[in-house]
Amino acid sequence: MKHPDMPPFQTIVGLQAGLLGLGFILLKQLPQPTSQLGKLGPAAWFWGLIAALVTYALLAGINRYSKVMQRNTLTTLGRLQPLFARLALWQLVLISALAGIGEELVFRAFLQPFISSYSNMWVGLIAASLIFALLHFMSWIYFVLALAMGLLLGAAYQLSQSLVLVMVWHGVYDLLALWVLVHAPQLLGLPAKPLAR
Repeated sequence: MKHPDMPPFQTIVGLQAGLLGLGFILLKQLPQPTSQLGKLGPAAWFWGLIAALVTYALLAGINRYSKVMQRNTLTTLGRLQPLFARLALWQLVLISALAGIGEELVFRAFLQPFISSYSNMWVGLIAASLIFALLHFMSWIYFVLALAMGLLLGAAYQLSQSLVLVMVWHGVYDLLALWVLVHAPQLLGLPAKPLAR
């Protein structure tokens, strides 16, 4: 529960930093094979950026032309805008970077290989993605989108063995999603100013 005097920025950064710390602790206590650049080498930075731009553009395009998605996004906007609307760009960058790094440490670097070590690669990928989606649940549509994103990130990590790839992809995607949702919802086919509830 949020402390009434604590601004949303500190709360969100605290939660994301806590997740980052949890990722480091889990990997220290129960080591999993990890690689920063993996099979891609330094190109992991570039491909993470490209993957984020492509997946966000695809989702934004679907949202722009789907009334069902627009209704869901309006609900999400109503929940997120009060938290993020007054934040400066550097604050959105920090939150997105912490989310990309911390969540990928926990879900891709730790949880996915940990579960796979007791079963197989597919069970690890699906289970880690399901848990990822459940922790991002805001609606059924958002759950399905988070599940799809988790599966994409998990498969990319499995194939590339690159933490940098999935961390950059996740962080840049989150930054684009937050900035557009709060500052330019018309790019998603939504009203420039969200409807009052």
